[in-house]
Amino acid sequence: MMSTQIFIEILREQNTSATWMDVRNIVATNNHFGKAVPDDEKTQNNSDNILKPLIDRGELIITQGFIGREPSGKTTTLGRGGSDYSAALLAEVLNAKDVLIWTDVAGIYTTDPRIVSVAQRIDTMSFAEAAEMATFGAKVLHPATLLPAVRSNIPVYVGSSKAPQDGGTWVTRDPQPRPTFRAIALRRDQTLLTLSSLNMLHAQGFLANVFGILAKYKISVDTITTSEISIALTLDKTGSTSSGTKLLSDELLEELRQYCTVKVDTGLSLVALIGNDLHIATGVAKRIFDTLEPYSIRMISYGASTNNICMLVQSEHADEVLRSLHKSLFE
Repeated sequence: MMSTQIFIEILREQNTSATWMDVRNIVATNNHFGKAVPDDEKTQNNSDNILKPLIDRGELIITQGFIGREPSGKTTTLGRGGSDYSAALLAEVLNAKDVLIWTDVAGIYTTDPRIVSVAQRIDTMSFAEAAEMATFGAKVLHPATLLPAVRSNIPVYVGSSKAPQDGGTWVTRDPQPRPTFRAIALRRDQTLLTLSSLNMLHAQGFLANVFGILAKYKISVDTITTSEISIALTLDKTGSTSSGTKLLSDELLEELRQYCTVKVDTGLSLVALIGNDLHIATGVAKRIFDTLEPYSIRMISYGASTNNICMLVQSEHADEVLRSLHKSLFE
């Protein structure tokens, strides 16, 4: 709030007329504090009644991101990436032609340049590709940012505020070309939860019971593989809102043990290969597994998505796996 008030005074000193707006008067949310969900209908109405008339008069509006207001009037926050999410929400209700996200890097790269120095900037990519990258660890863009943009088909541009002349990445609905391999993302600090029970054989309702317990404790599941008598789930703290310091509480584990044996593995990282039509492209598996032959792969999720292949590896090998895949597929 204070930074926008300071900024508007700087504009006025430079003889630029601008109007300060409290974004909480526009963005309506529920009362899920810390990760509030916007009320799209109320936000649209607020924009139509408050924001649009000012813009139609040609006024320059300076406002905030990250915050909103719940029905009783209390301030809420939208969670990680909430400022970018706010920009996309406002773009949607204002029917804007595009969203410009200014960050500290000049666009989205084929992987993290801090790990792979020869990573290449991607000039254009699809909403689906960007969402996969953001979901699986790319910090430059938050997955929620893309939701309003996808709904209203609003292009999103990611560029560097430090060097705007260096260009950036446009995220659109259907960019061309659509390469088989687009990028690689890495998400550290993953938990693998393996649940086993002979009662799974030809039984109904086992998965419903498991996911019911996880939902009760607000645990978000990322990837899943199954066999006849066991299921393996990867979990990430980012998407979960369980209370306390541990992702999996003793109470949660005890409830799961009523249905099955439980094994918890930590010290793992998820490497996600992002691309197009990966589930039907020929030769993909061979190229990947030939590259990863020296490494132990704990779990693979392949075929459920057209846009990603996920591999769970030991965290101490994660950077090496990333470099090896990038060298094989992009260099």
